[in-house]
Formats: sequence, structure tokens, C-alpha cells
Amino acid sequence: MTKDEILRAIAAERRNLLALLRTLEPEQWETIALPGWRVREVAAHVITLDIAGVTGPLLPVALRHDAERLERWNDRQVPRWANRPITDLLLGLDRWGGRFRRMAKTIPGPLYRMTLPTLWGRAPGGLLIWSRAYDEWVHRHDVRRALGMPDETVDVAPAAEFVLEAMKSDTLPRLQGRTGSIAVSLEGTPLPEWVFDVGAQTAGPAPGPSGPADATISAPGNAFVMMAARRDPWEELRSKSVLRVEGDEALGTEFLSRLWVV
Repeated sequence: MTKDEILRAIAAERRNLLALLRTLEPEQWETIALPGWRVREVAAHVITLDIAGVTGPLLPVALRHDAERLERWNDRQVPRWANRPITDLLLGLDRWGGRFRRMAKTIPGPLYRMTLPTLWGRAPGGLLIWSRAYDEWVHRHDVRRALGMPDETVDVAPAAEFVLEAMKSDTLPRLQGRTGSIAVSLEGTPLPEWVFDVGAQTAGPAPGPSGPADATISAPGNAFVMMAARRDPWEELRSKSVLRVEGDEALGTEFLSRLWVV
């Protein structure tokens, strides 16, 4: 995705999150959405990421390939906002989301394309900004699931494409020393099939017809995103035939077992 597309994606996800949260009754904000996090904590997490991104404290955390460190950092930030009035949380999401987007807009386009150390390994700097759209898509669905709402299948493409890009710099290197290729097809999205060449350590959209990959992984885009965020075990999705692995099963399942996009 280009800089403009990334900016549009994060703006759209904030609108979607706010649209959902504004419909909730006060008691629904107390619903547990994740272990130890109510809906309140989810909203507070999004706000504190915005604040830290704009004011600077997030950068040293984001520029290290250490997902567990980020998780611990998040847990320390969330209590600062979680118990504020609902109106303050909604206002914070609106105001700080706008400030984050304005900050992201000032970053020159070449920096979006420059390779940097990131949470997902060495990757384009724009991935750090793009992660906001992914993070909010996942958390919006955490809230929906907690409230008994079904997953949405629309507007998943930016989050799904982010996952594929992050897998290129994070998951693929975890298979160094192996050989073979893995095709990932995300159904219900406009994204082309991606091919991950384990031996060459390259990945990207399939350029055109070629020989079959050694392993093929297929799943609906929304299910794949939630699996990548470790909300749903891939083994469970496979047992329900939501996710399919064809060809070299050992290679495909090893790839899935190493997949975690924080």
C-alpha cells in the first residue's frame, strides 16, 4: 500500500471503531473483551498508542523486534485511561486519532519505503503506521465477539495485506534453513495470492501463472487476520475446514505455527 492508502486505511478503521463504540450502552463497556481487558481497556489501549505515537515514547518500543516487550508496555499504559468516563474515552479516540493521522501525514513518503528495524523485523517504515489499521481492525472484532456480534467480512483487505507484509519480514525468517514455497490465498478479499519462498527468503504477490507452490494455505481473509493475531488457533480453524493446507503439509503447518503478528 502507498502512503495515501495507509492514511486512508487508518482513518477508516478509526471511524469504524468509533461507530461501534458509540452504539454501546454503559454496561457493555464493562464487558470482558480480552483476558484482563474490558471494552474500556480496549479503547484505552487504542488511545494510549495514539498518544505515545504522537509524543514519541512508542518509537523505541516499535523499533525493536520484541512483541512481548510491546505487550508489557501496553499493559502499563492502559490503566491511565481505562476508568475515565465513557464520553472522555470517545473524545480521546476522536481527538488523538486525528492527531496521529496528522503526524503520520507529515512523515515524508520515502521514509514509508525505507527499510528499518521494526517489531516485525527489518521492514518498510510505513509498516509502523499501517499497523494502526490492523490493530484497530482486530480490536474492533474483539469487542464485537465479546458482545456476541458476528465477525465482519467487509473492509478487511488493508488489515489482511498488512498481515502478509508483516509475515514477509517476521514469519519467513523463522524458517531459515528450510526450502520450499508456500502460497497464501485469502478468500473474500481483492488481494492476489501471495507466495513465500522459504529458501530464497522472498515473498510477494504471485506475478502470474507459475508452477504450483509446495504448500498452499487458503482461508477467508477475516479468519486469517484473527488467526494471525492469535485470537483463533490455526489448528481449530483447520479442524472446522475454515482454513485449508494442501500439498506439503509439514511445511504449511510449520509456517502457521510460527505465525504471530502482534
